[in-house]
Amino acid sequence: MGHNGLRSRAECPWRILLALLCVLLVVVAGTVQVAHTHADGTDTHANCSLCAAAHISVHLVQTPAPAPTAAVVAVLESIPPSVVPSALSTFALFTRPPPAAAVPA
Repeated sequence: MGHNGLRSRAECPWRILLALLCVLLVVVAGTVQVAHTHADGTDTHANCSLCAAAHISVHLVQTPAPAPTAAVVAVLESIPPSVVPSALSTFALFTRPPPAAAVPA
């Protein structure tokens, strides 16, 4: 058969290597952030870029607008749906008839 243009995973090991490298990078960066300490033990870490990046928070410039309120203009009453008697009736013990063209075995 002809080559359909799709490569198998065995032919592209660089994708698996790249994925493992990304996972390893995330694990290492997370471990560094969690285990990050300073030798002097002070609480102010103004000179540390990792501490500054970890404590950045978003400050709102403008307060969000309150949600608009809806005023009730009129109260509507719902009318129950009319019950129309069904013209079709089904027999409770009805079973399907046998097939019209029965083929003997």
